[in-house]
Amino acid sequence: MKKPTILLLSLLITSCSHIGPLLGKKNQHPKANIASLTSKKTYESVRIDDTQLKVVKEAKQKLPKKIVETKTSKEQDKSFLEKIFPAVAKSSNKNALNLRYKEKHYKFWKKYFSKREKARFERHMGNGVKFEGIVKSVLKEHNLPTDLFYVGLIESGYNTHIRSHASAVGPWQFIKGTGKRYGLKIDRYLDERRNIYKASHAAAGYFKDLYNIFGSWELALCAYNAGEYRIINAIRRGNTRDYRELVKKKLIPRETINYVPKVAAAKYLFENRRKYGLKAKKYDSEIYLNVEEVEAKKSFSISHIAKSLNVSLKKMRILNPEVKKDWVAVTRRRPFKLLVPKGYTSRFARLNYSKRPKVAKRRVTQTISRKVSSVYKVKRGDNLIEISKKFGLPVRKIKKANRLRSSKIMIGQRLKIPMTVSRYRVRRGDNLTVIARKFKTSINKIVAANNLRGHRIYKGQKLIIPSES
Repeated sequence: MKKPTILLLSLLITSCSHIGPLLGKKNQHPKANIASLTSKKTYESVRIDDTQLKVVKEAKQKLPKKIVETKTSKEQDKSFLEKIFPAVAKSSNKNALNLRYKEKHYKFWKKYFSKREKARFERHMGNGVKFEGIVKSVLKEHNLPTDLFYVGLIESGYNTHIRSHASAVGPWQFIKGTGKRYGLKIDRYLDERRNIYKASHAAAGYFKDLYNIFGSWELALCAYNAGEYRIINAIRRGNTRDYRELVKKKLIPRETINYVPKVAAAKYLFENRRKYGLKAKKYDSEIYLNVEEVEAKKSFSISHIAKSLNVSLKKMRILNPEVKKDWVAVTRRRPFKLLVPKGYTSRFARLNYSKRPKVAKRRVTQTISRKVSSVYKVKRGDNLIEISKKFGLPVRKIKKANRLRSSKIMIGQRLKIPMTVSRYRVRRGDNLTVIARKFKTSINKIVAANNLRGHRIYKGQKLIIPSES
């Protein structure tokens, strides 16, 4: 009987050890510390005295507390580019360009103009003072910022007769193609790129177009310097329209990058010339303001007009620098606008240059039409079908006139072309278009009938005018 009792007691002892967790009671284990878990030698080597802890706490309390300043949204948005480029406040002045550029470039050009090239810049300022009123009035007329005046100052120094190595002429340095695109007349008699009035109106039109294309004055000025297509290509390669980004990526030529700060430096020095000891040469600017515009509808000699108006030839040439030579040929389609001193309009009107010359109506005089044979020289690639189309004749008639048995012809062979023709002597002002209309025929038929290489004819030349037989 003893054995079961011993077994029962052992079972009760083992079961009681699991009752505590089931009733929610946790086993309380003694808290272990570093001293109990490590050996005495190890603990003594790493232990920190209480006196040392007190010294550290006191030192921390003495230190000044750091104040963390929260940045505004504007400061956080500032990029690396805005740190490089100076901040330019948006001005309410519509005459300002509000350009952004690298400060180091701006300082370089300011120093360059005021010290290194001081004499040259003073000369340019003298010309600028002379034309400032004219140019700014034109820019205001086109609703453009008057600060664009300083573009002309760095382009040419407002020298009306200057010519660059790239054949850009005048105060705004237009090449021939751009000048003609904006309405300037450029031929052997005239070059209106030299005229400050006409060239400034053309430049204003060009600036408007550039700003409409790029949407910023920085890129518009870059395009004025390097050409619009070059800047468009840079925008495509950089995938951005931000001038600062294009500068950072070096997608614009170095000369063009410097162009924007160059304009800004020229503006600052021009407006603050006394501060930097810059002296502009004095010119008689009144001569360009007290003028009137007259229209010449027929060809004239500028020396004859100067003599008739009792004005010096030198003064007339200063007012009209676009006149290359003494004689100016004027066409009916496009009369020439001339500048004369104020009060001389009525005198000019008496010279009858403002009236178009009467042109007598020309009568078409021709000999009696008769049937003749024109001679045509066969060229490479010709055949009878093509020749018959040129002259509007059937192939059989050409074959019959030349006694051809087959349609085979040789290069250089002369063929008789049977047709009714009229003879006409070329007069002054004639061209093939006018003659073809007079005789109700085509230019190609006249060219073929007379074996002409091109469409050029000369006065006194005798032409065979073909007509349908």
